[in-house]
Amino acid sequence: MATGDQAIRPRLTRERILAAAVEVADGQGLDGLSMRKLATAVGFEVMSLYNHISSKHDLLEGMLELVAAEIRLPEPSAAGWKAELRALAVDQHALLLRHRWAGPIWLAYFPGPARKAVMEMMLELLALGGVEPDLRDVGYHAITLHIGGFTSQELAYAAQEARAQELAGRASAEFPEDTFPRMAQHLRYHLEHDGAAGDELDGFGFVLDLILDGLERRTHAR
Repeated sequence: MATGDQAIRPRLTRERILAAAVEVADGQGLDGLSMRKLATAVGFEVMSLYNHISSKHDLLEGMLELVAAEIRLPEPSAAGWKAELRALAVDQHALLLRHRWAGPIWLAYFPGPARKAVMEMMLELLALGGVEPDLRDVGYHAITLHIGGFTSQELAYAAQEARAQELAGRASAEFPEDTFPRMAQHLRYHLEHDGAAGDELDGFGFVLDLILDGLERRTHAR
């Protein structure tokens, strides 16, 4: 038993290791995550980690599963399938923005129970909406690709913020209005909108609604 100022060290568990790994990756990215840093974060020696984590692959797979558990699953219903599916997609998008390291490796690791539940729920909601199997598969991939692709683009733009003025100057020089009038107009849109709340159209939601509305129209047309 500890006495005086001696601290009682919490027991090392897989859950503690994964939670610490997510915290390190959220702050420093995957490049900043090492077993040594992780051991320091939990207050144990590196070799102690391997009693709970078999490999770096096992670690990353577990981290993805841990963050996937943050996604809120709806109560599926036929009447609300489209709204529920939209909310589920928005939640996944927000998750990948919170944990910026997760998106690039999301498809590289086999899903665990939490990720499987999300995948199953998306397909179940499409089925409840009356979307037939062939269109359901296309719709599922359209939604998941939109989530992954749009998030990747947002993160890439965010990573270039430090060079924003340099890139803006180059873009203005290389897309002169007399040669590229439409692109010049598009670039002005980006320069004039600073991302403040309500300042820009919700691009993610806009495209997501196009996909869901298209699936609904196709389903009712059959």
